[in-house]
Amino acid sequence: MLQNQSHTLIGVTKTAVFFLYAALAIIGFAIGYFIPQIAKWALSLPWIPLEGPLRLITSFQGSTASFITALLGMCAGIWFAHSVIAMLLSVKITDHTVEFIKGKKVQTIHSDDIALVFMDHKRLVLLGTAGYELVREEIDEKPVNVEKAFRQHHYEWATDGDPFKDQFRRWIPDAPDLSQGAHALLKARHKALQDEEKDDIEEFRLELAQLGIVVRDEGTRQYWRKAETYPPKIQLGEGL
Repeated sequence: MLQNQSHTLIGVTKTAVFFLYAALAIIGFAIGYFIPQIAKWALSLPWIPLEGPLRLITSFQGSTASFITALLGMCAGIWFAHSVIAMLLSVKITDHTVEFIKGKKVQTIHSDDIALVFMDHKRLVLLGTAGYELVREEIDEKPVNVEKAFRQHHYEWATDGDPFKDQFRRWIPDAPDLSQGAHALLKARHKALQDEEKDDIEEFRLELAQLGIVVRDEGTRQYWRKAETYPPKIQLGEGL
């Protein structure tokens, strides 16, 4: 958690991002540099798959070849770091807005639209003024730090968690208490949960919110409740 007078940053910080890029680039460079020796050792084992490609790698000899494979390894490390960071969440909190930053995606929510903040297991939830969920995102941060950050900027924190938790019901396909449109979205979202399509999971959650349906997950099981009003429009943008 990083803090200054105007804002607090929780989750993945810029310092952590820098060290992740640096560490994986160095690891990739080292693996690339020593890959011919690693391949030679692998060929000494009693049985190893991909023997042909490994023999090709062992043919890379000399300082030039080692430098090229090291650079390729470093590039692979940077690419892997970028892929990991794109899946991690950082949250910038001020007295007036909360920004959810994941890769290049930025979601901005104004403080006037936030009624309550709480943690649901590892997920950070921002509750709207009429009971709808503005955000439900998994965050890599200690709950005590999350609570401290939001209280520091005068947001209402729910120590006991979701005040609507007793209203959630497990989704049953084609049950009569939901519209056909809501069932269609929940079916599509269930498939996205099974396939671990994170973008689709969030997109369907937002579409359900427009129907006044709040949804949360336990594994691939979905639980839902009705909200009193529709959520406000949330500002989306691109990060740096």
